[in-house]
Amino acid sequence: MKTISNKAIVLAELNLSMNEQKSNELYMECKKKVHRVALSYVKDNCIAEDLSHEILVKCYLNYKTFNGERSFYSWIYRIANNHCIDFLRKGYRHRVVLHENMELLNDEDACTPEFEVLNSFDTEELRNKIRQLPSKYEEVITLYYFKDQSLKEIQHRLNINLSTIKTRLSRAKRMLRDMY
Repeated sequence: MKTISNKAIVLAELNLSMNEQKSNELYMECKKKVHRVALSYVKDNCIAEDLSHEILVKCYLNYKTFNGERSFYSWIYRIANNHCIDFLRKGYRHRVVLHENMELLNDEDACTPEFEVLNSFDTEELRNKIRQLPSKYEEVITLYYFKDQSLKEIQHRLNINLSTIKTRLSRAKRMLRDMY
């Protein structure tokens, strides 16, 4: 039996043409609960906010699958759990975000001609120092950093062991550090 006291169920039974005010009410009512579920999985507030928004959009788009056999919140809770588990399976923890040059994006001086000239001089100096390395180290550094090849691709190309490639990369970086 459906009761009017459960505002979420009443709002959920409306069709997709519900007006903006009612959909906003439903969104605000579910937002905190979904955010708590996402936060319990990812332990990062920003990622949890993104996930909760994705979950609520997914619920809105898959609205027709809600059949009323269970409560509306348990339906959303199940979608939130599954979405968070899928997100964790995708390996978000292994994604690398480079923070060191992020302030350059906000810096107004970063796009000046002077900055570009200095940057090109730095790049040229680095290339000259790499050319001074022994050829076996220069080759590995060039393939890995400038031609964006993976260690496996370098292994197949040079026909040497993976551990040898890692050692050469490490030694080449140390030599470059010493040169500076």
